[in-house]
Amino acid sequence: MKSAKLPAGLATHAPTHAPTQAPSQAPSHLPPITDEESDAGFDGLRARGITLLQQLSGGVWTDHNLHDPGITMLEQLCFGLTDVVYRAGFPVADHLTGPDGVIDYEALSLHPPAEVFPCRPTTPADYRRHLLDATPGLDDATLVPEPGTGLYRLRLQLSQEAGSAGGEPTAGSKGRSSDSAPLSGEVAAERVAAARAAYFERRNLGEDLHPDIVRMREVPCDLHADIDIAGPRDGVDILAEVYDRCARHIARAAVSRTLDELLREGRSLERIYTGPALCNGFIEDAPAPEAGYAAERLFLSDLTTVVLSVPGVVDARVVALRAEGREAAAGSVEWRGADWALSLRLPDRDVPSTISVRRRGNVVPVAWNDLRRRLEDLRSAGRSHRARGRSEQAARAAELLPRGVHRRLDAYVSVQDHLPAIYGLGRYGVPTSAPPQRQARAKQLKAYLAMQEQAIAQGLAQLHHLRELFAVTPGARQGLWTQMIGADAVPGLDKLYVQPPQVVADAVYRPFDRSTRRKNRALDHLLALHGETYTQNSMRQFLGHLSPEEAETLLLENKATWLRDIVQLTRDRAGGFDPSRPSWDAADNCGGLQRRASLLLGFRQWHDRPLTRVLREQRFAIVAKPGAGHQPWLLDGQDDAVRFAPSAGHAVQPADRAQVREDLQRMPWLRLPIPAGLLRAGQRSARYRLMPGAGGAWRLILGPDEDQRWWLLGEFPDDAAARRGAASLRLYLRHLDQESEGMHVVEHVLLRPLRQDALAHARLGLSKDFHQLRVTVVLPGWTQRTSQPAFRHFAEETLRISCPAHLTLRCVWLDAEAMQRFEDTWSAWLAARLAWTGSPDDMRAMTSADETACRVIERLGIEDDPAMAGGGSGGSGDGRGRGSRGEDDGHGPVVQGHA
Repeated sequence: MKSAKLPAGLATHAPTHAPTQAPSQAPSHLPPITDEESDAGFDGLRARGITLLQQLSGGVWTDHNLHDPGITMLEQLCFGLTDVVYRAGFPVADHLTGPDGVIDYEALSLHPPAEVFPCRPTTPADYRRHLLDATPGLDDATLVPEPGTGLYRLRLQLSQEAGSAGGEPTAGSKGRSSDSAPLSGEVAAERVAAARAAYFERRNLGEDLHPDIVRMREVPCDLHADIDIAGPRDGVDILAEVYDRCARHIARAAVSRTLDELLREGRSLERIYTGPALCNGFIEDAPAPEAGYAAERLFLSDLTTVVLSVPGVVDARVVALRAEGREAAAGSVEWRGADWALSLRLPDRDVPSTISVRRRGNVVPVAWNDLRRRLEDLRSAGRSHRARGRSEQAARAAELLPRGVHRRLDAYVSVQDHLPAIYGLGRYGVPTSAPPQRQARAKQLKAYLAMQEQAIAQGLAQLHHLRELFAVTPGARQGLWTQMIGADAVPGLDKLYVQPPQVVADAVYRPFDRSTRRKNRALDHLLALHGETYTQNSMRQFLGHLSPEEAETLLLENKATWLRDIVQLTRDRAGGFDPSRPSWDAADNCGGLQRRASLLLGFRQWHDRPLTRVLREQRFAIVAKPGAGHQPWLLDGQDDAVRFAPSAGHAVQPADRAQVREDLQRMPWLRLPIPAGLLRAGQRSARYRLMPGAGGAWRLILGPDEDQRWWLLGEFPDDAAARRGAASLRLYLRHLDQESEGMHVVEHVLLRPLRQDALAHARLGLSKDFHQLRVTVVLPGWTQRTSQPAFRHFAEETLRISCPAHLTLRCVWLDAEAMQRFEDTWSAWLAARLAWTGSPDDMRAMTSADETACRVIERLGIEDDPAMAGGGSGGSGDGRGRGSRGEDDGHGPVVQGHA
């Protein structure tokens, strides 16, 4: 049913889905109609239609009044158009809701605030929050950078609470009992290892953790204070909470807040989710050191504020804070040093409480065992509150997401049902007693209006599939959605079709199908929501070996892949891989630069993997020039029969892999080492030609290649088999090419000597800043695109733009043989580094990591780069292992097509 404004004289129908409103809540006035609503409403459409009619037929049709049948039909069609406008005006959530009533946010690249707002840990404060959130059993964590090196020193203050050694993170619950057993060496080692793993999980590019992690030594201290209480609370409860809060403050324990608490304070989602993503509430930053003091100091006035914040405390006097082995201090005390930190000592059987409690001037006695039980209850309540808070936070975050109602938007009701019965177009049509001429006129009018209504039905089909239009799932490209109106909408219309409706749709709509352009615009809109653009214009110039359809499909799928990973590509663009987990041939452990630049360059796979693996598996060797074994397959390029042979085309394609293998078996030259020029020329469909052979056979030839040579590829029984053979060979060579594209990102700081007496590094003659803030990217130099100097320049610019500005980037292009040697060394170093990271105290693992690091440095060809070996500049990529440097500050000229 239509809910838009109807033409005069027609009955109105209230929409069945219109919301009801109580009379007391009815608005006192209607909102003003906007210009857009006026133009798209019935009056605006009718006025526009009459204007067009006057322009087109003003000389022969001068009566445009209401009584004119043509105006009546115009009004009905305008009425039908308002239905499209009305349905398009539904909330966006309704358009995106599926039949199951759920919005698939991931498939639409629409991410909740908890994913898009947080950043990757960058500052020491960010890392502190991340470490406290991800590591059980920490009171505090301090990350101290070593300027200009990319190294961080980690200082950890472990909690003495034995229960925090389990799987429950304990940020925010730091009370301790003095009679609890001290931490065992095994438990402390587990916590240190967990903190190291948490850092590596969010490690940034060009940075590393110093192997010596400082475990802060706790210096017990006693708090001397007098407090006055009032109210119904028991004195034991109040004193236990005073000790618990003061212990947390002195230990600088993390203060964790829930999402509901922050929303009630009026904080925006952008502010709440500022900083790294956390799983156990929202941890606030530690207080900054007081200005004017060289070391961090703890002021007793701050402790007084903490005590007064406890419910039931009406007055408090913090007298002194006495550290073990030191004089009692008033005013302020030194809070922590390079390897120690204050820790509040809690009362027990042998240590009486140093805080006196008074109610109305009378001392309130507090038994130490009652106080201990209350402290244990506070810790247990804190752990259960955090466990409950995690699930509540996830549920609360889900409630913030929009929800919609699934609507069937393509259902079409014909406007012919609303025309007067005298037109003979409704459900009952023309009476059977009417003369044939009258029936023919009604059919003619029905067909004429059906052509107009088909455009309306087609618009509803596009609305109904809006969710699929914005989908970024793999293979999300689609054709034009069509909806041909039939007898269910217009009775008797099926008898007017000369051909089946689908044949008519293919003939009418297929030539004007712009689905790729429309899909690109939809994906561009989603990118704009994240503040990104991705036109890929620069990459188009390097896709000449593909057909236009193949190129558009590749670019469209690449853009959809970018959107599927938009959160990681933007948030983790400066991230490094995790050296504490396997990264070789592991798709889930990849650095941000490698991931982002690989997509910008159109590489199908972006993680660290052997780029020469496909060549080894296929026993495929690449040589620079043909040898003696290739001579039987070379043709005379001056022969007119060869030069003017007809194209093989690409209409015939193999049905499956079995046909591809069958076609390749007819090409025995594939068992020989393949010249690189032939490998690349074979990916261009226009280079394949057909020549008739002996006995009705057909010869498949290729040429010219990059060196103007012509090749005989094989003989086939007929021309169709030869054409299929060309397609099979091209698919095979494209597969080899695509699997060989990729990169290896080498961070120099990870190659630094781990042992102080590492002599292998000293023999290399490295510059003093070789390991500092430098990155080398190793790329293949033999594929279709990477062999082009223009693409190499484009790739190096892309890498520099994507690289963090404080890092110096260098590119090295290797041929297949040199790349295989490098990858053998690189994978060995990754394994040695992984073994050492798991056992940092193992000297044998440390020595192995140093030795393999030296071999990696040698494979990078530093002797060819004076800047790497100690002075000067220069270097060029020649495809044989020499490096194309590109030493700058990480910036570069803006490249068209980059985000």
